[in-house]
Amino acid sequence: MEFIQIANVTLPIQQPAVIAALFGAWLYTRIQYGKSFSEQISNAAFLFVIVWKGSILLFQFPLVIKAPMSLLYFNGGIYGFWLGLAAAFFYAYVKKMPSSKTAGAWAAIVVLYPLSLSFLSASFTIWDAVQAAGSILFFFVAKEGLERALTLLLFWQLLFLSADGRLFSMESLVYIVVTVYFIFWRKKT
Repeated sequence: MEFIQIANVTLPIQQPAVIAALFGAWLYTRIQYGKSFSEQISNAAFLFVIVWKGSILLFQFPLVIKAPMSLLYFNGGIYGFWLGLAAAFFYAYVKKMPSSKTAGAWAAIVVLYPLSLSFLSASFTIWDAVQAAGSILFFFVAKEGLERALTLLLFWQLLFLSADGRLFSMESLVYIVVTVYFIFWRKKT
């Protein structure tokens, strides 16, 4: 696991990459869909981050009691991540956010997260640019059909993850679960 230092704080590199991707998704939705929907996206993203970071209280309570600053440095791990994702999904479902717009925000996250991660870890290569460029095609294919576009985006990301030897990683599982969620959610709405 790589770390990044911001002033006196050292964080796992995934945390600022997630924040950058969420900010990019908010910016995309603000430009594309307007203020009202972008506020819903930012609320869902904020809920995800708060639950993910705050779930350390649930899973590592003795650590937080001993060292309260661990709330800043650590998160709830894999279980906290899934809990945060479930909270964001639940929020989107309760607020009846349109699946096509929400899928656009998800696509922005999928484009920006690997890009942010490679820039922050100073390991940006031409393959990262190819991955981002191919992912951006989602926004053009989405007009043909959301399910098809999400499936293509999923397989594009899995192709690059498999090239890195991370096909069976947490990241690929997240891509699969969220894509399946959007495809089934769209069929219900």
